[in-house]
Amino acid sequence: MILEFLDSSIDGDSWETLSISCYKMRYQNEHFQEVPAQHKGDGGIEGFTRSGVVIQCYCPEDMNYSNDDLYSHHRDKVTDDIAKFIDEKNAKVLKSLGLPLIKEWHFVIPEYKDKRIIQHNAKKTELVRKVRESNPELYDYISKDFTIIIKTAEDFRIELTRILRSNLTDTKLSFAILQDTSVDWSGCPNEKVENVKRKLIAINPEFKTDTKSLDMLLDMYMSAYISGIELMERLGEGFPDIRKDILDLASQYKRHVASRTLLNRDRTMNADIFNEISNDFEEKLRIEFKHINNASIMNLKMDLIASWLADCSMEFKGEIKNG
Repeated sequence: MILEFLDSSIDGDSWETLSISCYKMRYQNEHFQEVPAQHKGDGGIEGFTRSGVVIQCYCPEDMNYSNDDLYSHHRDKVTDDIAKFIDEKNAKVLKSLGLPLIKEWHFVIPEYKDKRIIQHNAKKTELVRKVRESNPELYDYISKDFTIIIKTAEDFRIELTRILRSNLTDTKLSFAILQDTSVDWSGCPNEKVENVKRKLIAINPEFKTDTKSLDMLLDMYMSAYISGIELMERLGEGFPDIRKDILDLASQYKRHVASRTLLNRDRTMNADIFNEISNDFEEKLRIEFKHINNASIMNLKMDLIASWLADCSMEFKGEIKNG
């Protein structure tokens, strides 16, 4: 799901900002107009298009509500805002905005988990139609075919990708919590494991005797190797363009890594070169991916370096120089 990659700090204000940006992008040719709530309220809408779509955004205060609690909050929000939408005083305010004939009222939420909200929306759709029929002159801004439609983050995959990649929002991608710090990598090919072990010893020869530290680092990098593969698969499902951006940068930098490590003939420099590569790559990730939060950048660096250790892009050789 797209939502699992969005920063967990997302709240009502940031969700509204993000949603309105999505609608402005999708309905650019239909002149989407935002409706600020400061003056006389928003009348149960936060924006409209010239094609007859109005929107109302909502993000729960707690993204971990139970299904029942989430439904209750969704139900109450729809009930309250539809009441505003058909209130006689608000009708005059809405008409003063020059609304076109409203055919769809979009309830824009991160996600929903209970079909009862669909049933509730159907009831409210019938209510709006009946109110319109009772006074068609007052409610001439509402179509006889009016309907309420739920829109979630999944519906705006293209727009969210463009907004995030362009750094047009403070909301960032976050996938650190999606990755386990310790993963079962026992099924990983022995060749990969031996590659990582050999290179860790080349970076720090003391690991030949300090097997405890070697095993800890081996577990860390092998876990990162496996979780990195899984992350790229999941990221490809939610944000394929961003996944491509990451893999393109990694591919370009991988050639630099291979060249930098293979050209070194002084084994005593291995640790310095490894740290230099690690720090430089993290800096490049931060520059290129401002739309990914800090914790995720650090995880991403670890995942990709682990892949270089396992797949032989990062190779440490050379003799120990004397004097």
